[in-house]
Amino acid sequence: MTELSWLALWAVLFVAQHLGVTSTGLRDRLVGAMGERPYLGVYSVVSIVVLVLLARAYNATTPGVLLWPTFEWLRWVPLLLMPVALLLVIGGVLTRNPSSVVVLDDGEEVPVTGVMRITRHPVQSGILIWALSHLLANGDLPSLLFFGAFALVSGWGMALIDRRKQGTFGARWDAFCEATSVVPFAAIVQSRQSLRLSEVGWLAPVVAAAAFIALWWGHVWVSGVPVGVGW
Repeated sequence: MTELSWLALWAVLFVAQHLGVTSTGLRDRLVGAMGERPYLGVYSVVSIVVLVLLARAYNATTPGVLLWPTFEWLRWVPLLLMPVALLLVIGGVLTRNPSSVVVLDDGEEVPVTGVMRITRHPVQSGILIWALSHLLANGDLPSLLFFGAFALVSGWGMALIDRRKQGTFGARWDAFCEATSVVPFAAIVQSRQSLRLSEVGWLAPVVAAAAFIALWWGHVWVSGVPVGVGW
């Protein structure tokens, strides 16, 4: 198999593992057979292995013919958007996030706080911003396979999460969706939500800034490509 074929294989497996299990109902059957904790353990191990192999395959692939022109200014897009993506991901992890695994008491409203006011899927939105901005700046087939896989998993994953949570929380999730948005800042622009920086706190921005600096300097070690004017 060629380097590009290996990359395509791991990209397909990455998408299938993250979306196929959830969208087909296979997850519920596996949880029923294995139990919640064993399933999460196995799923996490498989996710890490597939992710590492996908990244290695991408780094080993030689960039091919450009699928669209990559103007110099496009290389600034990921550079400018990465701080936002990191803040959403880290803020989503540090905030009680109902779009992930969370238990609510009977009758308790789905909380909207912190970065959840920006988007109800902060982690997935942050990954999607990272993937699309890098894809736009690179523009070749290997990048389409690699970053496209992450974009597909994150974008489609948000729709699957909404469907699953609506089935779990019913009208409470409907009210949560009315007060929030999938697209970052859309609910705020539409006056359905307000931005309260005090709820975001200081920890998420500090960690996001530290992660941005670390990724800036370590980018060449992760991908083999220095940051330069953009990622």
